[in-house]
Amino acid sequence: MIPFAFPKSRHFRRLRPGPFTRYQAYKPHLRDEFENKCVYCRMPDTLKGYESFGVDHYKPKTKFPALTTVYSNLFYCCNPCNSRKGSYWPPPNRLKTHFIPNPCDHELFAHLRFVEERVEAKTKAGENAIALLDLNDPEVIAARRLILDGIKLFEAKRTETVEVLAQLRSKVSATLNQKLDGAILTLESELIRIEANLARLEGR
Repeated sequence: MIPFAFPKSRHFRRLRPGPFTRYQAYKPHLRDEFENKCVYCRMPDTLKGYESFGVDHYKPKTKFPALTTVYSNLFYCCNPCNSRKGSYWPPPNRLKTHFIPNPCDHELFAHLRFVEERVEAKTKAGENAIALLDLNDPEVIAARRLILDGIKLFEAKRTETVEVLAQLRSKVSATLNQKLDGAILTLESELIRIEANLARLEGR
């Protein structure tokens, strides 16, 4: 599983929180709605931390104040993407080509895709998103590479641990051996740790 793949279908909101008078009150609901990932760069908050994320106003509140606390205009977004997007809104003559794709109004995969750790554009809107949000910032690319490498290492370790556990369990069933029982408990604990690390890297 790649934690930051772009969805191939539109997201239909399943939650109906509020109404709240403060847009910040929607943050935990948005986190749930968008599976704890930034809707733009797809990085999970299991790695960046909940406090590194905020509420994005797709139509900026400076230009569309009536939508400041409207749930359908709000998205879960990491602070760097939120800061870079800022109050951006395309001019009327570029509204159809220079918008920032979002998961509710657009099929993100139609505009953007990951090739390993890099983001590639498939449309002009995708190019605009990469440029404005700096989705291929060298530090971000390095972080994605680290995550991908980490997932591969933990997956290999999980496979190895499961195989060794199966061998030990077959021996225990044939002969009672307290040392083997202890080894099995140790490996089972290791497997739990591996699964927890994979879940964090994958944003689950």
